[in-house]
Amino acid sequence: MSQKTLRELKKALEEEREALLKGAIESVLRTASYKARLVEKIKEEGISPEDRELLREILELNDRNKALVEAGLSFIEEAFEVLKRVITPEAAYGSSAPTEARIISREA
Repeated sequence: MSQKTLRELKKALEEEREALLKGAIESVLRTASYKARLVEKIKEEGISPEDRELLREILELNDRNKALVEAGLSFIEEAFEVLKRVITPEAAYGSSAPTEARIISREA
């Protein structure tokens, strides 16, 4: 197998990392599509024993990027839970919160 495809995949993973750190979602999505095509090409070409070290580096880069994605998702989930607790009437008023809207003042 040509190491060219593996080097392209490694470069794509490095670009993906930069995009993840910058929060450039469109770039991450483009890179994901490109990575998928490269992986398919690698599957077709096969991996030779000489490619093992480069493949190890690629797997490490992929694991680091995966950790960044998981950390970002975890942060979003936690932020969503905080907002949900703040927004729900029970969180704001306790278990005796009214379930229907009511007029407090017509002059407001």
